[in-house]
Amino acid sequence: MATTSSFSKGCFVFKANPQTSGRSPRKKTKKFSSADLNEDLNASSLFAKSDKSSVAIRLDSYRKIWAATKKKSEDIISDSHKQLLHDVKTFVSDNADIGQSSIPTAFISLGVNLPDHAAFFSLLDTTLKTNVSPFVAMLNSKECPSLKHMVLKTIQKLTSCDSVDDEIERDEEEDDEIVPIKPTSKIKTFANLATWYSDVVMKTPLIVILQDLESFNTQQLQDFVLLCREYRVRSKLPIQFIMGIATTVALQQQLHHRTSVCLATKSFQSQPSVVLLNHLIEQLFMKNSVLKLGPRLMQLLLDGFLYHDLSLSSFMMRVHLIIMQHYITLPVSSLCCSPSELKNRIKELSEADLDLYRQIPSFMKFIEKNRSKVSLLTDDKEFRQFLLKSLERLNTYSKNFSLSCRVLHSLSDGMPDALFGKSLREVYVNLLIGSESEDWDQFIRLLNVSSAHELRNRIETAFTMLKECDTSNSLSDFTTSLILFSEELKHLGETQKTDAAATSPKSQNVFVPQGKKLDKFELKAQLLATAKQTRPTTKFDEIKSDIITWLNSELANQLKSPSTLVFHEIFYAGSQVQTSWDIVPWIRRQVQPVPRVVISKALSNPASYLGCNCCSLTGQESQVLSSMPDLCIVYKLHTECGRLINLYDWMLSFNAIQKKDDEDDNEEIEPIIQARFIRAVAQLQLLGFIQSSKRKTDHVARLTWGV
Repeated sequence: MATTSSFSKGCFVFKANPQTSGRSPRKKTKKFSSADLNEDLNASSLFAKSDKSSVAIRLDSYRKIWAATKKKSEDIISDSHKQLLHDVKTFVSDNADIGQSSIPTAFISLGVNLPDHAAFFSLLDTTLKTNVSPFVAMLNSKECPSLKHMVLKTIQKLTSCDSVDDEIERDEEEDDEIVPIKPTSKIKTFANLATWYSDVVMKTPLIVILQDLESFNTQQLQDFVLLCREYRVRSKLPIQFIMGIATTVALQQQLHHRTSVCLATKSFQSQPSVVLLNHLIEQLFMKNSVLKLGPRLMQLLLDGFLYHDLSLSSFMMRVHLIIMQHYITLPVSSLCCSPSELKNRIKELSEADLDLYRQIPSFMKFIEKNRSKVSLLTDDKEFRQFLLKSLERLNTYSKNFSLSCRVLHSLSDGMPDALFGKSLREVYVNLLIGSESEDWDQFIRLLNVSSAHELRNRIETAFTMLKECDTSNSLSDFTTSLILFSEELKHLGETQKTDAAATSPKSQNVFVPQGKKLDKFELKAQLLATAKQTRPTTKFDEIKSDIITWLNSELANQLKSPSTLVFHEIFYAGSQVQTSWDIVPWIRRQVQPVPRVVISKALSNPASYLGCNCCSLTGQESQVLSSMPDLCIVYKLHTECGRLINLYDWMLSFNAIQKKDDEDDNEEIEPIIQARFIRAVAQLQLLGFIQSSKRKTDHVARLTWGV
């Protein structure tokens, strides 16, 4: 298949062949999730098209890294939902009694990250069916366009029916080739449901889950609630509701007072998606991870998350794409592996592979600055040793960098203006970018004016954090220094009153003779003179000076940007600036495509997305082939017209392309050709390329020129 330039591929609809089996074609439709899309990325075929150097090793490394990353992310997201699932399950179990007339209703606020809601409700559905009741009906607005559909879908799912009422099939606007089937269930009303439930041995609640409450029709939703409440009171049906909402404002709009009084509600709140994002970044990229994201890719991912959809599933899909592209594009990524495999892989490198590593920009800069190391360009044995030591040093640096970010976050937390960021994720990203020089100076100034008690609390917090996170004692010197500073400040606090009395300077009050008043200029001069008098250095000043010196030397040295280290391009994806290995522009086109450019490319050259030979252009870009989809033909014909397009002339041109060469030119246009043309024009209008004209009824107005 041809290489594409965007995930936003052109959409071409082709009718499926008529189904000959007895089941409805819709029953065979497979529902794809984001996880399915991740699995559909055919890594083997993509790696086969990449650089042939160490393809098998890179493919194996990619699969290991992505499997570990995917499992860790799934565990994090699952753990974040664990408490919420437990609370909802407890609520449903506690309200299983049919005594109250109001319908027990759980409102679950999941935020505006709509792509993640389906995964949560799927997990909730499984949890409730396993632990509470097998009678669970999960509905969404797409399958419930009317109250009739909503009731029948609810009954169907509660009773585990496999068919849909033929009346629904006739009401829906389906293609002619989809033939409705006869239902096997006779349960079509709540009265039938009550009769069916009376014969059920297991008297567990009937749980109805509404995933997207905001998308349901308001009147339809209110009628459904009133209907369920009527049968809960009259027929003793233990119906319960679980409703997913994005915002509380929509809840007030959907449920009026007449409806809300029928519900016994309780609200549940999920963790904000930003909190989960912070946890994901800490666990995936700050804790012993092999592949890390460079500053540009990290910023690109955060922009897409924070300013687009707040979706963790979309975030992980982009991470998957980055990991794959890093191993596909970079032939030197074969050494992006666990530290235990480094030595053996370096030994297996050929001379051609070593030359590739010598072409890495950071190594070339190192050679330019260190002319004494020119022998590394010719001596393979020496270069292998240098490569191994550099990568080991880089692994150690990455671990210390993450720990140092935690130390800095503990020391700067709560300071004015949130110098490096309010969360650990913001601190990590800002330091990764390397834009901390001004913030660092301000941080030192604020520490310099801190009290002994405040400074001691910050140091103790940093020590506690470091003790918990640094399990390998890689920053044992940091721990020792923090303990020493904390003990000195503690000892100073015990003797503070005595030291302050012994070292305090004599009062330098301004002497003003009685009966004489100073004007403001004289008073200002005397106050300035008093301020310039040097204050004796105290013990606290000495300790504070030692702390600041330690921060400027030791901590600042560990917080250097990774771009300053040799071979950082191997472990930090997207660090290759202005080289053929730079994947950032390609990733940006995938995750932030320009819709109009993508659509225009798909319509003008559909083969670039469909990957078929029948639509391939052999000549100019304006070439029109009869094998192209109808929408593409109509689009390419409309680009040759002016502001107003005559529909009849347009249809004649469309017919001229579709008809065979041996057909008579004067033959009338077939009805099927007319229908295809009308459908293609309607699709083009839906895309926003044309609109109807008020000046001439048989013309349409063109809305776009160029790309």
